[in-house]
Amino acid sequence: MSDVQKIRNRWIVVIGAIMIQLALGTIYSWGTLTIFVSPYLNEVREITVYIFGVGLLSFAITMIFAGKLQQKYGPRNIAILGGVLLGGGVILSSFMTTFIGLLITYGIIFGAGIGFGYVCPIAAAGKWFPDKKGFINGIAVAGFGAGSFIFNYVIKALANPTGLEVTDPTFLATVSRNIPMMFIILGIIYLVLIVGGAMTLSNPPEGWLPQGWTPPPPSEESGISGLDFERGQTIKLPQFWMLWATFVLSAISGLMVIGAYASFAKTVDAGDNFIYVIGTADFVFIGSLAALFNGLGRIVWGTIADFITYKKSMLIMFSTQAVLMFIYFTTNVNEIFFLIMTCAIYFCFGGNFSLFPTATTDLFGAKNLGPNYGIVFTAYGIAGFLGATMTLPIVEAFGSYLILFVVMGLMSVGAAVLAYLIKPPTRK
Repeated sequence: MSDVQKIRNRWIVVIGAIMIQLALGTIYSWGTLTIFVSPYLNEVREITVYIFGVGLLSFAITMIFAGKLQQKYGPRNIAILGGVLLGGGVILSSFMTTFIGLLITYGIIFGAGIGFGYVCPIAAAGKWFPDKKGFINGIAVAGFGAGSFIFNYVIKALANPTGLEVTDPTFLATVSRNIPMMFIILGIIYLVLIVGGAMTLSNPPEGWLPQGWTPPPPSEESGISGLDFERGQTIKLPQFWMLWATFVLSAISGLMVIGAYASFAKTVDAGDNFIYVIGTADFVFIGSLAALFNGLGRIVWGTIADFITYKKSMLIMFSTQAVLMFIYFTTNVNEIFFLIMTCAIYFCFGGNFSLFPTATTDLFGAKNLGPNYGIVFTAYGIAGFLGATMTLPIVEAFGSYLILFVVMGLMSVGAAVLAYLIKPPTRK
């Protein structure tokens, strides 16, 4: 097979990456799923949110191993393992009627499946597209952001086909009959998407470069080191820990708003009446539109990084996110303003998932992107668990969402400062 054919075929990897990520991104359909699953388990949503939190944690921990394993056994095989775990975990969920049962199947096993599947298309696509790494990282993970947009509607159609209100006396009995079959159908769909996408994954020959492309030279301004570091070397570098802390601060800011925007809008007074005019907004529409902006943000911020470097992109994105956080509380006066600002925060949040693999490549080299990004991504596991489980306790502790959003704004400022201070590592 000639180089020309290989270049033409490299786009097939991108199609497979999107298929895989569509299934993996359904972890963000938890907001829709919990409406049906919480009463089914006879638990309040403040308890069942731990299934989502544990799923994110399992996802991030598994990625530590997945990065190394895909380098040893190939991205296709490890992605298939992820598909079997994820699909199997969802199918097993059909047999669970307790919180602990679902915590294991839809938390730990489902999350592990995401962890094995997630890094494979990023690592493979990154090797095929060193000339467009930001854009391709964005495309490869855009499916993750858009997956919940599609499957929110699929879950609603399977669990509650007649569109019963939660207050309907027949709601619980109706959805309880549908939930086991819903999990089985979802599990099969996810399995087919991931295994089908995995079949497209491969690595280019050692030393392969796109025709006519020359790697950019290392420089402090661009943040490119021009060096390849193995994971053991990477974790000893101060730049790694700065990048890791930046990821925690940026991701937790976005996640806490994602976890709190609906409950913020639905704040009630002593008489259970909505305090704000945004309390009656269409939250399924807002959540689905915001999920699309999450996916779009991954592509746009990644593409910007290709033109102005990941470092400048991060500075712009984190600064924008900080401003959005500081003024987010004022969205309680108008539904359109609330919708626009929520989508803008999702748009910035999505950028994390194209900018951080791009930064990992530029700082520590493309050769070991899988293992290195696997360990960088543990930052998101920490942020994901805290963002999913700590939002309401913080609001209750301060008695206001205003404090929460101000703290998130300050964290975004912290992320911008760290990104500015990161310099490319050198060999000693």
